[in-house]
Amino acid sequence: MTDGCWTKVTVTTGPEAVEAVAGILMTAGAGGIEIVDPRIWERAAEKDHYGELYPEVEPVLPGTPVKVIGYLAGDCRRAPILADVEERVLDLKELGLDAAPAKVAAELVRESDWAENWKKFYHPRRVGERVVIKPRWEEYEARSGDIVVELDPGMAFGTGEHETTRLCLVQLEKRLQPGWVVYDVGTGSGILALAAAKLGADRVEACDLDPVAAAAARENVMYNGLEGKISVQVGTIEALRGKAQLILANIITDVIVDILPQVVQRLVDGGLFITSGIICERRDEVVEALEAAGLKLLEEDKEAEWVCLVSRK
Repeated sequence: MTDGCWTKVTVTTGPEAVEAVAGILMTAGAGGIEIVDPRIWERAAEKDHYGELYPEVEPVLPGTPVKVIGYLAGDCRRAPILADVEERVLDLKELGLDAAPAKVAAELVRESDWAENWKKFYHPRRVGERVVIKPRWEEYEARSGDIVVELDPGMAFGTGEHETTRLCLVQLEKRLQPGWVVYDVGTGSGILALAAAKLGADRVEACDLDPVAAAAARENVMYNGLEGKISVQVGTIEALRGKAQLILANIITDVIVDILPQVVQRLVDGGLFITSGIICERRDEVVEALEAAGLKLLEEDKEAEWVCLVSRK
């Protein structure tokens, strides 16, 4: 292993295979996933966010490839794990998913270089009515009523730029009641946990299987002065204590379905479960699993290819 370095694995795939590819990378050990979809730039260029300048973009054709990026610790460029990723991506065709062009590339990057690259594209962004996600290195003049979450994602997923994060933030702002206990499962950078605390949660219990993500979340908790409200554990939902009025899980479909028994067990009666990371094609599968677990679907929201589901115990 090369200290201070990561292997950046980039899979160029079709839009319908994005979630499956993300699952392959996470199984390989990537703690968080970055999705580079040209449709994001196309939508962003239609709006002005705090005077940001976006590059000129051409209309994106249906089926335009998406890049799914994961970071593996150390130098894995010649490791068996990378060959396994390539094989599993190619096998998606047999499962009926169009993963073309299904290209896998790997390069070695240093943590400092990775972190600096984020800063070129990451700017203050309003999500919902009051929540503003502000990078630590950016200036922002808060308006009356703004809830400003200051963030440095480090090597973790969760910047507010991806549709699934925005969908969860909008529902969190809409649903959270002051004084509630909130769980954030798969916290990544801690963005949802931070927003929950600033929106009035009494206590937030966050967890992530990736120790790098957990460390990034803890640093963001300290930077926002919320050590007394938010705790971050390395692990799954089973690492969290007590019960919650609201559980957040912005992860991937297979993991969401797997943890549903624990979600129901850890929710108080009448508690809410807000979940995303679900590609639209698998929406029905998750809804069926929610209902089978004893949760009632209250609302769903959609952005691009992603859906967010809100259910009640």
